[in-house]
Amino acid sequence: MITVKRLHKYYKEHHLFKGIDLDVRKGEAVVLIGPSGSGKSTFLRCINGLEYFQEGEIDVDGIQLHSINRLHPGKEDLEIIRQIRLKAGMVFQQFNLFPHMTVLENIIESPVQVLRMEKHSATEQATAILKRINMQAKAQSFPHQLSGGEQQRAAIARALAMKPEAMLFDEPTSSLDPEMVGEVLSVIKDLVNEGMTTLIATHEMGFAREVADRVVVFDKGDILETGPPEKIFTNPSAERTRAFLSRILIP
Repeated sequence: MITVKRLHKYYKEHHLFKGIDLDVRKGEAVVLIGPSGSGKSTFLRCINGLEYFQEGEIDVDGIQLHSINRLHPGKEDLEIIRQIRLKAGMVFQQFNLFPHMTVLENIIESPVQVLRMEKHSATEQATAILKRINMQAKAQSFPHQLSGGEQQRAAIARALAMKPEAMLFDEPTSSLDPEMVGEVLSVIKDLVNEGMTTLIATHEMGFAREVADRVVVFDKGDILETGPPEKIFTNPSAERTRAFLSRILIP
């Protein structure tokens, strides 16, 4: 479903990714863990075309993205990015909802404007998604009237309204108060259980152990190791993985 080959990413003289590779199978839940600044978020943003990279190839369900001149991207490059974003929805740390629109209006905006859905059909679809995540009572609320957890669930609903083949989650609970984390993780867990292909960068280690088919450990732009959660959390191969896990007190 998602293949990353020989990915190189530079920030001026800083060489963050030095030819990393990753394959994600259709229906697989892959969780990215590692210290802050290790490259997890940048990796997801490269897949979604939000960050340009200098070398390598990213393939999302047959759509191939290569290095792009970020100052002068061509029309073909921008079209490829558009197609990838239709294939892979993304949910960010910040909710990025339009403040002047209701929850329902936020959700139907892209299906109507980008997919050219009829407003009635988009509204029916949005209502079904909101019911699915237990947010139907908030359809006419504005973002400022919602809790952080409700805003993030609305952001997930907005991404799902585009009918993506995969979902990318960039530390979706990092901006939430602790009591709101569970309601967002529950929605993501349901998506995983339904077979949605997911890539999730998170600091929630208990959640990672529970939902991941595979855990990928990042550090300083490198992938230290990958494996099933029971292997990574109980018997990691890399010393840097053991050091990271010991610092965050995995039970």
